Amino acid sequence: MKRARARRRVENTELLVALGLVGAATAGFAIARRFRSETPVTPGTAERAGTSRALIGHEFSFMGHVFHVLESSRDTDDGSLRLDYSAPPQANVSEHTHHFQQESFEVVSGKLGLRVGGQELILKPGQSAIGPPRVPHAWWNPSEEERLRFVAGIRPGIEVETMFETLLGLMQEGKTIGPLPKNPLQAAVLAREIASWVVLGPVEKALLAPLFALAFVGKSLGYRAR
Repeated sequence: MKRARARRRVENTELLVALGLVGAATAGFAIARRFRSETPVTPGTAERAGTSRALIGHEFSFMGHVFHVLESSRDTDDGSLRLDYSAPPQANVSEHTHHFQQESFEVVSGKLGLRVGGQELILKPGQSAIGPPRVPHAWWNPSEEERLRFVAGIRPGIEVETMFETLLGLMQEGKTIGPLPKNPLQAAVLAREIASWVVLGPVEKALLAPLFALAFVGKSLGYRAR
C-alpha cells in the first residue's frame, strides 16, 4: 500500500500541468508566428464548429486515457455531464478539490481506487461513489495489467462541456496535435479555464504561473475557452 501511494504521488499526468509545460516551452518560438497566422476562438465558434449533439460519442484521448460523452449536461435533469471513461493500468489523477463541481464514479469494469476526504476505497463493477465539491479527492487504477472503465459524472457540467466543444472545434479545424492545441496561447487559455474549477495550492500556483501569464496574453488577443 505504501509503495502504491508513493507511485501515485510520483506519476502525476494531469492535463493542467501538461498544457502548462507545452505552452511555456514553446511560447518563445510560437507566440508571434501563431497569433499572426491563426484566428482566435471567439464566442460562438464552439457552437458553430462542434455542438453538444456532435460532442456526444466523440472520443477524446490523452496519455492512454480515453473517454467520450454519454449525455450532455443540457439533456440531464440535474445538469450532469456523463462520460464513458477508460483509464490505463496504474493511471491516476492526484488529489484535487473542486470549487463547486461534484464528481461521481460508477465502475463498469476493473477496479477503481478512490480517496475522498482522506478515506480510501476500492470500487468494483456495479459500485459507485461521489467526490463532493470542496472535499479533496483522488482516483487511480490499482491494476498493473487491466484497464479501468467507469461512468463519470460532473455536476454542474456545462462549463466542462462547453470547453470540450471548443476543443472539438479546434480539432475539426486542424488546430490541435492530438487533444492539445497547437497554439500555446489557446492551450494556456483552455488550461486556465480548467484551473479555475479547482482549488490550487501554493505548489500548483507556482508550477502554473507561466501558464497563467500566457493565458492573460491569449485573452488579451481574443482567445477564448468557450
